Amino acid sequence: MHRTTQWFISLFLLINITTAAQAQESIDRTQLMEYLQNQQYDAAISYLQPRVQENNIAQLSLLAYTYYLSGKTKDAMTHYEKVLALDSNNIPAHQYLASISMQLESPLPAIFHYRQIVRLQPANATAYKQLSFACFAAQQPDTAFIYLQKAYTLNPADPKVTARLGEELIEKQQYPQADSILRTFLKTDSLQPTVIMTAIRSAWFLKNYTRCTDLGTQLMRMNILSPNTFSIVAAAWYTLKQYQQCIGVYEYLLANKGQSESIMYYAALAYTELKNYTASNELLQTCIDMATSKSLDSYYSGKSANYEGLRQYKSAVANLDTAYYLFHQPLRQYSIGRIYEVHLHNKPLATRYYKRYLQLGNPTNPQEADVYKYLRSYVEK
Repeated sequence: MHRTTQWFISLFLLINITTAAQAQESIDRTQLMEYLQNQQYDAAISYLQPRVQENNIAQLSLLAYTYYLSGKTKDAMTHYEKVLALDSNNIPAHQYLASISMQLESPLPAIFHYRQIVRLQPANATAYKQLSFACFAAQQPDTAFIYLQKAYTLNPADPKVTARLGEELIEKQQYPQADSILRTFLKTDSLQPTVIMTAIRSAWFLKNYTRCTDLGTQLMRMNILSPNTFSIVAAAWYTLKQYQQCIGVYEYLLANKGQSESIMYYAALAYTELKNYTASNELLQTCIDMATSKSLDSYYSGKSANYEGLRQYKSAVANLDTAYYLFHQPLRQYSIGRIYEVHLHNKPLATRYYKRYLQLGNPTNPQEADVYKYLRSYVEK
């Protein structure tokens, strides 16, 4: 039996013994303990029911907890409610009713009970954490954030609280503050994966790519698998132009059966930079097979760049055509025209695609202004 479970059982039995003299029929501690240790919960319930007095808080609590252990949450709630009818400030009853409500995905009753606990124990960091998470579950983010900050103030050493507070600050785009609390935590406890993963996110938004990769390497040493986090790590390696390390992230995830479309994409880009166009195309083809979103546009254009590097210009054009057919990005027309102009020296076809781009593109976009200027002069020649 789990130590925590056994501790609660012992606690309830101890409370019950102190009030046994008042009971009309005593509870045999040895017999009950045998049932519970052997997980014979139905037998324990049958044994307790005729012996529990309705006005005895300790005995009602013990029966309620036995129902809880047996998975009979409705009966457990009924008996914990009876406890609260006798003592509205009974913290274990509030705690279990809140826990059961959260298990039933009913956070509003849980919020009520957690609020009672923090009222009775205003320095209870765990209660504030539980109250905060219940508010998040109830779609009350502003209130949840206030309680989360209180939980952090009371216990900044709690990894779940620190990680969640960091995430919330990142969502609020308060990156330096998020990074500060995460760094502070990791100085004293550097082995908490959830905090490390959140720290990688904050470092990314602060453009501290080296920190991203350092923390990512630490996660790899810890054999942690988190495709979303390692997508950031791979992107950081790629941004730092450390292409082999970027590929290494993909290989690590692959070896541990943690494939990720985005990590595969960055590995493909890294292979392109290393001029291993065949390996890149193999990964991009896998990405295409996996993709269900507009990421396909980038994958096809990526394959086109590889074929261009391989001097297979017809294949490069075919992939750009596919990308344009799927997503109608005007720049793909320009890219096709550029291949016809620069590599295939076919001015009529290049002009045709350039004209299409001039009709469809956005001349007010600063990133396209130079392209527009060049193409107009080319077409008018």
